[in-house]
Amino acid sequence: MTTKLVRGTPVISLADGASLGVVDHVYLDRQRLAIVGFTLRQRGGLLGGGPAGLVDVADVHAFGPDAVTIDAAAAVRSEVALAATTASLIELEALLGREVVTDGGRRLGRVAEVVFDEGSHQLLALELAGDDGERRRAPASSVATIGDDLVIVAEPAARVVSLRPARERGVISGPAAGKAAQAG
Repeated sequence: MTTKLVRGTPVISLADGASLGVVDHVYLDRQRLAIVGFTLRQRGGLLGGGPAGLVDVADVHAFGPDAVTIDAAAAVRSEVALAATTASLIELEALLGREVVTDGGRRLGRVAEVVFDEGSHQLLALELAGDDGERRRAPASSVATIGDDLVIVAEPAARVVSLRPARERGVISGPAAGKAAQAG
């Protein structure tokens, strides 16, 4: 089963039914290729709310279609806990739109969507939007490096599965959406 975790998704405590805020930033561990957690932003207030803390993915009860549920508000940690581990982490939003190139030097497109397994939180695939409007999917097993500028996939990513054109599939997550729509 796959799911999407996006900025603005409500986060709810099962212990008391409280709305704790919304997902702000989601983090992927570059080495493990797994979602490790997300920061939470409180809603409301004069300036639209503020940071509330960090939630480890192990503390998530479920990633539902309309909300993320956690067992209790006590699972929300201080954002300071994030600073100690940021070297191997990348914010998913920063990954969206990043160019993907094979280790053989072939450009495949830009990351349009990140697909991960709901149970293990492991990366399953990167969905790519090409300049030609085509959507392709690079399996996680082909990801060699997630760098600061590019994502490098193994050349056998010639096995990248072509999907229908982006404009026929509906909404695309991330900055690649505009480029894909213009190319169509």
